Amino acid sequence: MKQLQGVLFDLDGVIVDTVPYYYEATKQLADELRLPFSEEDNIRFQGRPRMDLMNHLVGDRYTHEEKVELGERRNRYYQERIATLTRADMMPGIEDFIEQLLKEGIPIALTSSSSNAEFVLQQIQLLDAFTAVIDPKSVSKGKPHPDIFLKGAEAIMVPEENCVAIEDGEAGLAAILQTNMYAVGIGPYDHLQQADWHILDSTKLTVSALKENFYKKQ
Repeated sequence: MKQLQGVLFDLDGVIVDTVPYYYEATKQLADELRLPFSEEDNIRFQGRPRMDLMNHLVGDRYTHEEKVELGERRNRYYQERIATLTRADMMPGIEDFIEQLLKEGIPIALTSSSSNAEFVLQQIQLLDAFTAVIDPKSVSKGKPHPDIFLKGAEAIMVPEENCVAIEDGEAGLAAILQTNMYAVGIGPYDHLQQADWHILDSTKLTVSALKENFYKKQ
């Protein structure tokens, strides 16, 4: 029988609402290049590697090296925005949920597509709560490939079938569904209905509710 022994968290849209900052930073770059970029595009590329977004945004107009530079420019715009983050910017209920997990001795890891993940956790004073931070530098293939979640389970030394992974992005959920992990989807998006447990917002996350749904799936 499976046992709930570890939890993996996405960052953006799960722990802190930085998704609008991604949109603003990318829209700033797109406007400078006189290229279209919509909020729907932002949702679609949420959680995917930076170069996937750059390839979508500029297509064949630029060389690979130029796309890398543009991606770095966009990242600077994003960093300017997240520099103001504080603990108050955490998603509702997440801080209490993490405290509950740690009190029960359940290790947690961050599994994020953001190269700024550690910086964000430092800003919201949550870095020390995580056993490990797995980001794009830790794996060769980003979401929707499952590598980042498998690496997270390995980092907290929990078999993947005993891990819960929490996501709000389409690419992230697709990655979890390629593993034997229990998938929790947070948000109003249709694609999250494929999760093992789908909740509309983070206030519904408690250890007791998670355990109830996790063991119900057995």
